[in-house]
Amino acid sequence: KMMAPPFAPAPLRRRTHSRTVQALLGLGLVAAVVFTVTLSFTQHRNRGLASTLSRSTVARNSLICPAGTRPRGRINGKTICRSTVQDEKEKSSESFIDYVGRNKDLIDQFVNKGTGSRPCPATMWNSKDMDISALRANPPADLDVEFPLYISPEDLNLPVDATAEAIGEKKDLVRQLMLKHGALVFRGFESTKTMDGYRDAYKALGFSSCEDPLEGTFLRKNADKEIKFTFNQNPTHYVGMHTECTHTVGPVSGAFWCGNPASVGGEFTLLDGRKMFFDLDQDVVQRFYNKDVRIKVVGLPAGPLANVLPRDMLAGAFEGAAKVMPGPTADLMEKYDLDFFVLDDYEGVPRFGGLEPRQSPLNRHPVTGDPLWFCNIHNHARYLSDRRPNSLVEIARADVYYGDLTTIAAQDVQHIDDITRKNLHKVAMQPGDIVLLDNYRVLHGRENFTDFEGNARKHCVTWFEN
Repeated sequence: KMMAPPFAPAPLRRRTHSRTVQALLGLGLVAAVVFTVTLSFTQHRNRGLASTLSRSTVARNSLICPAGTRPRGRINGKTICRSTVQDEKEKSSESFIDYVGRNKDLIDQFVNKGTGSRPCPATMWNSKDMDISALRANPPADLDVEFPLYISPEDLNLPVDATAEAIGEKKDLVRQLMLKHGALVFRGFESTKTMDGYRDAYKALGFSSCEDPLEGTFLRKNADKEIKFTFNQNPTHYVGMHTECTHTVGPVSGAFWCGNPASVGGEFTLLDGRKMFFDLDQDVVQRFYNKDVRIKVVGLPAGPLANVLPRDMLAGAFEGAAKVMPGPTADLMEKYDLDFFVLDDYEGVPRFGGLEPRQSPLNRHPVTGDPLWFCNIHNHARYLSDRRPNSLVEIARADVYYGDLTTIAAQDVQHIDDITRKNLHKVAMQPGDIVLLDNYRVLHGRENFTDFEGNARKHCVTWFEN
């Protein structure tokens, strides 16, 4: 396995591409994008013509594509069928222009690189030489431990109005419980109902904040230097289960705080990665481990040019355009060590993509050594995000491929979703609640939600280096 040695920081590769060549290719890409947008506008304008199709045409289409789908074009001589349900979802999804207009402060933060705090630690990888069969034959005795563990003031022998200092005196016990259970939900503490009280509590427990791995992107707003607002600005988007670790950087733990819950929905979701390792089908786990994965974190449709021009040239143009964009884009490319490709998605549609380096879907816990499912595919797989509430702008749509850049079979992705939903826990957070989680063992997410007028969801997160 081509992985970093145990607990070693993942190395960053240096690029030798000519910035001049990349910039010129980027200009070509801009022209291509204008062409694609013009083509898309024309298709949108003519969409109403579909109602005039003759019955013979509809019948002919039904012979090409199964029920519930329609032909969307041809790629490499092959007819691509598109779900009509997905067509309706795309009609109602938010455009990038609308997103920018609704989140001007967030976009300004992106361009000006935000605030940030001390750098996040490197992800600790220890995934070499894992005997899947032997490990699964000997599960830990506490595999089915209570998860998450809810903690009240009474559980810590504290009064409801306990100060941060009093909570801090219980830090050794809290650390032991966190190591055993993976995630703790603090509820019923009066002092944590304000953001300052939340900050005082995690500092009293000895946690040291580090830079949000999403710092510099337009996905999370800053509350201040340490605390970030969670994904509140896209209520109709379902956030799948993921850790906050990339291949290169990863906080050790985190604390999520509820200032005000959503009017409807918006539950915080938790998943025990250790339990997932033992519950997933062994053949699926072995296949993923043998092949590794590569995660696409940024992308756009490549359009008809992918069938005309060499894909490596198009990928180089996309990379060149990204490097000369305003804001911290070039820094993020270096931070996440991205490589650029034009790859077909699960439907055979070619898309630009910035991909993280090849990485294992498994890891060992840095303290206990327990085997963990350590893969963000449930959140990032386009196959899944196309089948659930999704309102992300296209450039932020992620995907996952095998390490050799081949497409992952839909039945394997669906199996991961099935086992994830079987094991995930929903936490309906209340004002003042704090969820402390182990970022290596625990994956987290969020249900979509609705806010009524005068009641905005307010959730925050802080990431820690310890």
